Amino acid sequence: MDEFGGYRELLPPVRTVGNLAFIGLLCLTALLERLQFQLRASESSRWWASNGRDVVNAFALAATALGLRLIGFTGPILLQISATLVLLTSAFQGSIGQQRLSTLWSVLVALVLGSPIVVVPEQVYLFFRTALRVLFLR
Repeated sequence: MDEFGGYRELLPPVRTVGNLAFIGLLCLTALLERLQFQLRASESSRWWASNGRDVVNAFALAATALGLRLIGFTGPILLQISATLVLLTSAFQGSIGQQRLSTLWSVLVALVLGSPIVVVPEQVYLFFRTALRVLFLR
């Protein structure tokens, strides 16, 4: 582990449980981001909607971070990966709008974005660690 946090490979049974929990928390993140998008529509008419969106985003970030922690990520890199997943999932909400299957699309996008973390977590860690080094340790 270095100044950016780390990733430690877990034993196969623990990793399987962690991966399943991460996938469940990714689905929760997608649902929370869908709720956040729906609150945006009522933001101008209800004073609490803007603050509610912030709270929903914070819960989504916490859920994703917990999922990453369960599969072996630690430190600041955990926050960077979590924030990236939540931001990309949130950004996608505007492109799907209020379609009939928008919630399903949201969950599928979150699962696609999170799949490299489940399949090749070490490479994801190395990619984000390199990004942090480039950004902060020139």
